[in-house]
Amino acid sequence: MVVTVATLRVSSMPDGRATPRFPFRDGAPRVERAIGSGFVIAAEGLVLTSDHVVGDALDIEVQLSDERAFEASVVGRDPMLDVALLRLLGAASLSVASLGSSAPVRTGDDVLVLGNPFGLGPTVTRGIISATSRPMGTGSLDGFLQTDAAINPGNSGGPLFNAAGQVIGIATAIHTDGRGISFALPIDEVVEILPELRETGRVDRGRIGITFQEVTPPLARVLRLPGRMGALITEVEPESPGSRLGFQPGDVITSLEGRRVEHARELARALRRSKPGEEVKLTYKRGGADRRATVRLERSATHERPRPLLRGDGAERGAEQPPLGVLASDAPEGARVESIAPQSPAAGHLEVGDVVLDLNGVPVRGGADLAERLRAAGRQDLLFRVRRNGSARYIAVPAR
Repeated sequence: MVVTVATLRVSSMPDGRATPRFPFRDGAPRVERAIGSGFVIAAEGLVLTSDHVVGDALDIEVQLSDERAFEASVVGRDPMLDVALLRLLGAASLSVASLGSSAPVRTGDDVLVLGNPFGLGPTVTRGIISATSRPMGTGSLDGFLQTDAAINPGNSGGPLFNAAGQVIGIATAIHTDGRGISFALPIDEVVEILPELRETGRVDRGRIGITFQEVTPPLARVLRLPGRMGALITEVEPESPGSRLGFQPGDVITSLEGRRVEHARELARALRRSKPGEEVKLTYKRGGADRRATVRLERSATHERPRPLLRGDGAERGAEQPPLGVLASDAPEGARVESIAPQSPAAGHLEVGDVVLDLNGVPVRGGADLAERLRAAGRQDLLFRVRRNGSARYIAVPAR
C-alpha cells in the first residue's frame, strides 16, 4: 500500500531576509506543512519513506489510499541512505507492498512510480530504467537507479515498482536541470539495513574519515596512474582514523583486504557494510609509490542527507576573457567560480558555484590567486580540487 506522509515543521530565515518561501522579514519561525510519500512494509503499520521527508518534523500524519489517517512515530532513521522507518499508531491488518530485489534490474526495464506529487493525490507515472549504479554526487551512495518516470516534489519516499508489481527502489531525487532524469534508492540497500533500523533505530557503520571519488581517465593521466582504477581521496576529516594514519587528498586507494578496488563504489559499498571497531587493510598510491595501512574503524557520525544536484548556468559575464575562461571570487576556503566561458577548456569540467580548494596540489588563496596561477600555467593538464554541493572532489582539465 502506498501512503502520503504529511509533516509539520518549523522554518525561518535566520537573517530575516524575505524570499518567496519566507515572505516575512522579522525572521520569526513559521510552521509549514510538507508532503511526501511512503509505502507499508508490515501489516501492523510499518512504513518506509525518505529521511528528508520526516527529518525535523514536529508532527507526522500518514494518510492511506482509503482516506484513513494515522499519527506516526519514527522507529528509526538512516540519513546516509536517506531512509526512515515509521510506525502508524493504532494501525492493524494493512495491505503490504511486495518487496522485490534491485539486483536483477537492467537498463530498459519498465517501471512505475506511485506517490503524491505536489499534494495532488495518489498519482502513477510510468517509465523505464535509464541507468543503474548511477552516482548522484551525495558522497554516501553511488548506485542509484535512474529513471525517466516522472518524480516530483511529494514523490520522495514513494515506491518504484517493477513490471511484476514489486518495489525495487525508493523515489529520492530529481535532476534540477533536466526533464526525465530522476533517481531512486535501490531497495536491496534498504533491505540490508532494515533489521538494524527496526531494532535499534539507527545504523552503525565503520568510519575512516575520508571522502573519495572515481578515478576518470583524465584524472588517471594527470595523476600518472597506469589506468582508471581505485578511489581518489578528496578530503580527510581532522582527528579521524584516516587523518591519524596520514592519508592525504590525492592518495588513491587501490585495494581493500587484498582485493583490488576497481571503482570507488566498491570501496563505498564495503565501508557501508563495515562496523565500528573492525580493522581493514588498505593499499594506496601516493606519488606513484604503493603504501599500506591498517585502519581501525570508528563509529560514524550522523551523515548529511543527500543534496539535490545543482548546476550553474555557465554564462559568461564581462567582455574580458579570464584565464582558462574562469572568473572567480574570494571564498573562505579558496576561490568561488562565478562564470565559465562556454568555449573555454574549463567548460564541461568546472561548474559555476564550485569552490576551488587547491590547484595542482597547492592551496588556492582567493580569486586573484587562482587567476594568476591559471595565467601562469599556460597549456598543461590541470588538477583542481573543488568543493561542489558541500563535497570535495578532484577535477582534471586537460590541456588544449
